Amino acid sequence: MTLNGKKVLVTGGTGFIGSRLVERLVVEQRAQVRVLVRHFAKVPRIARFSIELVPGDVSNPLSVEKAVQGCDVVFHCAYDFASDAEEQKRSGVSGTRNVCDAIIKSRTGRMVHLSTFAVYAPTVDGNLTELSPWPRTKNSYVAIKRKAERLVLSFHEKHELPVVVLQPTLVYGPFSPHWTVGTIQNLKTGLVPLTHGGEGYCNLVFIDDLIEAMLLAATQPDVSGETFLVSGKEPITWGAYYRRFEDMLGTQATTERSENEILQMIKDRNRANQPTARLVNLVRQPSVYPYLLSLPGIRGSLRLLKKGLPPSQWNSLKSHFVSGSTPVSRNNGASAKMIHLPDKSLLALYASKTRVSIDKAKHRLGYEPKVAFDEGMDLTERFVRWAGLG
Repeated sequence: MTLNGKKVLVTGGTGFIGSRLVERLVVEQRAQVRVLVRHFAKVPRIARFSIELVPGDVSNPLSVEKAVQGCDVVFHCAYDFASDAEEQKRSGVSGTRNVCDAIIKSRTGRMVHLSTFAVYAPTVDGNLTELSPWPRTKNSYVAIKRKAERLVLSFHEKHELPVVVLQPTLVYGPFSPHWTVGTIQNLKTGLVPLTHGGEGYCNLVFIDDLIEAMLLAATQPDVSGETFLVSGKEPITWGAYYRRFEDMLGTQATTERSENEILQMIKDRNRANQPTARLVNLVRQPSVYPYLLSLPGIRGSLRLLKKGLPPSQWNSLKSHFVSGSTPVSRNNGASAKMIHLPDKSLLALYASKTRVSIDKAKHRLGYEPKVAFDEGMDLTERFVRWAGLG
């Protein structure tokens, strides 16, 4: 079964995954594609196709109802990564509810809901399947994605919503904002700390393999209400992943760190971002400090402070503000480079030995990843050269 001639709605169609989906729906599937567009400044990649661009937002029920009308399939890919946690929740949960409501009202054929394998985070070592538990989490993104999944599956149970849920792993390839462009930028501008010798498992899926799974989820019979993990054939190590980008750039920008050391660096960074620390950093700026010294009240306070402190402490304090010096972190001789610290979720991924199983997707969807890691990185490198990133 194909989507040839079918009317298809894509939410999030201007994003990384949605844009590639639109391309393949038009070029390969010959589908009639409609895209719900929140920001028209983001449509250049898909605007070259003869598609219908509908202004609206998943958080607006009326615009969603209008976009869903007459469609045979809805691919729900929208997620507002750029906003704060509250806005992400509004679009990720309320927006998903609006899509489900609209599909029920219009009796659309099928919904493909794009979730993430992060719903299982923090993952345990060994095989990860769709039956693996969801541990407690404080991560807002994970919590939102879990709520959205529960929501669409409850619509399936209560209202017979014809939905299939996909849980992709880390999606890389051309145009990937985090796992390609972001990785390149981090390696070019500083150091990336890895732990456990970079031997943790990195579960990746190439963008075109994910799109293939999405098309199968939209067309395969007897899978409504099911959830599928989607990944590549085998995980690689984080060291291998970053080495391939380092070879591409002709650089060596990863550095070995222990988990405790990275956690301490994260703690120090968070402390430095506190208001008092930021105020001290502002005062130390060359353009600010001389101006402060010119103020009568400040000069008087400094004179009193000088009288009340031992000479050694006064000289240390004066040097600290005048020179702007800060303790240099120990990073194996590369102290001049910025260290791009992971958040705690990514740090856990670096250390984990989780192996994502795609057996269910193989047996029920007929999914078979076609792009091996080396081929995927060759295609990614061609994009990097074309985009002038490397």
